[in-house]
Amino acid sequence: CMQTGDLIRYREIINHRTKETTEWFLGMLLKKEYSICHVLARNGNVIRVWASHVQKAGKKDANN
Repeated sequence: CMQTGDLIRYREIINHRTKETTEWFLGMLLKKEYSICHVLARNGNVIRVWASHVQKAGKKDANN
């Protein structure tokens, strides 16, 4: 279960029609509202991503 402040990895959608997504990025979960997650990206931007494209990051992700 993801909670506010957790280290997460997320994907962004490149093309909605073909459902093409980016590689995994690291970020921090700020808020989760229904099926939308607010993520603090590593560059300092706050982005909104579908919850289905967000996973809790593990130790291997944190080390990289």
